[in-house]
Amino acid sequence: MKNFWKKNLWAALLTAAFTLSVGCSDSDDSSVSSSADSTASQASVADSTESVASSDNTYSYTMNEDGTISITGYSSSETDVNLPSTLDGYVVSAIADHAFEANYDLTSITMPNGLTTIGESAFMDCSSLTTVSIPETVSEVRRAAFASCTSLTSITLPASIETCMEEAFTACVSLTTLTVESSTLEYDSWGLIESGENLSCTIICPAGSTIETWAVENGFATETLA
Repeated sequence: MKNFWKKNLWAALLTAAFTLSVGCSDSDDSSVSSSADSTASQASVADSTESVASSDNTYSYTMNEDGTISITGYSSSETDVNLPSTLDGYVVSAIADHAFEANYDLTSITMPNGLTTIGESAFMDCSSLTTVSIPETVSEVRRAAFASCTSLTSITLPASIETCMEEAFTACVSLTTLTVESSTLEYDSWGLIESGENLSCTIICPAGSTIETWAVENGFATETLA
């Protein structure tokens, strides 16, 4: 009888040990699988940030998290550019940082409705650029977006713009007219004053606007926006 109970006890212990071993193995496999899935997911996200060429090879772009795209580059010899509102079926919502930087031949840029962001240094050093058309959907102009556009004579910031960052117009030595349609947009070291000297620029803006107050205080000529 004692041997019988001993045999049963050993059988039970062996069964429990085997069950625990299998359970741990499954857990380890699950952990490895989960880690692999996470790595694949991260790789997928990384791939989505790489620029790809448009179907006509004129532009390069990256995908945004919301399914729109940001233009990252331009490869055509055309100097009078009308940016498309869509590329390969995707809505163009932004011009990425440095996208057109140092395109010395670019003379005119018309941006599409639906665009919301002009990136940092997007048109920096476009020294032949004379005409810029910004749609009323743009809300942000990032740092140095038009810096050193030395041929630019006038530009309008539509009322939709909530943020225009520092150095936006640094070294825009030919700028004579800046129209600011917003009543609340604040000056943030845009480059209209360099080395203590004002650019010879008239600021056209709403009466009583934040930018008008700043312009008068800093000795700029102003005109009331009709």
